[in-house]
This record gives sequence, C-alpha cells and structure tokens, in this order.
Amino acid sequence: MGVLRDATIVDADAVSMLVLHKLERRQLRRLRRRKEQLSQLLFVGYHQSAFRYGFPQARVYQNQGVAVGVAYGYPAAVEMTLDNEWTPLFERLQVTPPQQSVVSPRALPDEWYLDLLTVRNRSQHKTYQQKWFDEWLFGDAIHQARLSGQAFLGLDVRPGSRLAQLAAMFGCVTTERRRLDRQSYLHLRYRIN
Repeated sequence: MGVLRDATIVDADAVSMLVLHKLERRQLRRLRRRKEQLSQLLFVGYHQSAFRYGFPQARVYQNQGVAVGVAYGYPAAVEMTLDNEWTPLFERLQVTPPQQSVVSPRALPDEWYLDLLTVRNRSQHKTYQQKWFDEWLFGDAIHQARLSGQAFLGLDVRPGSRLAQLAAMFGCVTTERRRLDRQSYLHLRYRIN
C-alpha cells in the first residue's frame, strides 16, 4: 500500500540516494566535479532544515515501508535561503566550494517551485490504485502548492522527459525556455486558483 507523507530523518539514506541519482542525471556541472563528495554532502545536507535537499522540503512516496519516490518543493520566497546552505556544507566536509552558486535561483516570485521529483528505478513502472508513483507525487506537489497560498506551481523540465510528460498530463503550460547549467529547459506553470 502506498503512502504520501512528509520526509523524516529516518528516510535519509533512501532519499539521499534518490536525489544523488537525479542530480547525476541532470549533470549539474558544478557538482559533477565533486562527485565523490556529493553523496556525503547530500546525506549531511538532508539533515539540515535550510538546505535545498533537506528533509523539511521533501515529501516521500512510501511503498511497503520504504521511501521509493521523493518530491522537493518550496515557496519562491525561501529559495535563496536554501541555496545559502551549500557553502557551509562544502566547508564542513573540508571541500573547496565552487566559485559560483551551485544552483541558480529558478522559482518565479508567485510560485511554489517543484525542484525535484523522482522515483527509484525499480519502482518506476509500478502503480497503486491505477496511478503511477510519480503521478501520486505530482498530485501531492499541486496540493502542497495550494496549501502554501502561492498562485502557481512552477517547475523546470527537459523537453521530452518523463517529468515534462507528467506535467503536461496535469495541465502545466510552458511559459519560457531557459538555459540551466548549459542545458535547455522549459519552465512550466500550473495555476493553483
């Protein structure tokens, strides 16, 4: 039986690995150079409340007692405070931080921003009550955006990706093209009210 819930400290290992695999697929250039420290950085960062990939920003999809999917999101107003946590984490792990910010701000001012949504490989083709696990997470992200009081849910997707297809299925519309870390993305929005 599947359950959507807030992430907890207990989910650290499972969620950190999900985020690591997703960031590797995104090929974030500034992090790729520090790949050997990235898993440790994400695990330590997960325990920080004001880290982009910390547990307070995460919702997990739990199946048979294990977090098999995760969605990270937050209101635009807090994005800059979350990004400020990368440098202290690099210093704590005694790694030279990148000269530029790791992730550039992406959320528009009136958005609850869906930063990351992923399901582990073994669970990608499984359903619960005739919905894919990532569908449950995306529907929950819309619910979290609604609870935040923001006018829109926003997200950036690679054209043709599973997340782009999922967002289109839910009614998100493309508002602009973006270059993020030297790659083309579409910025999508979903009107909440």
